[in-house]
Amino acid sequence: MRCLLLMTLCLLSLSACNKPEIEDCRRACWNYNKVMVWDKVNQEVKDLPPEEAAVIRAQREAEFKAMQERAEDPGMLNCITNCQNDASKDQVTCMQEKTTAAAMEACLK
Repeated sequence: MRCLLLMTLCLLSLSACNKPEIEDCRRACWNYNKVMVWDKVNQEVKDLPPEEAAVIRAQREAEFKAMQERAEDPGMLNCITNCQNDASKDQVTCMQEKTTAAAMEACLK
C-alpha cells in the first residue's frame, strides 16, 4: 500500500513538471490576445481608405488598453486558467514569442 502511494505521488509530481507558471501563462495570454486582436483589426481595415483605417485602429487600441487596465478581465482569467491546466511549458514559451496569428496558432498544435 505504501509503495502504491509513493508511486502515485511520484507520477503526480512528474506530470506537474511540464506545467507552466501563472506569470508565464499571463504573459502568453496577453501576447496571444494582442496578436489575435491586431490580426483581426488588420483584416477589418485592409480594404478601407487610410483615414478610416486609422480611426478604427485608434478605437481598437483604446479598447485594448482599457481591457489591459481592468484588474480582472474574465476572458484573461479563463485564458490563464486554461493555460495552467492544459498547456505545456514549450507551448507557453512559444506563445510568448510569436508575433503573427499563424505562428501563434502553430504554438497550440
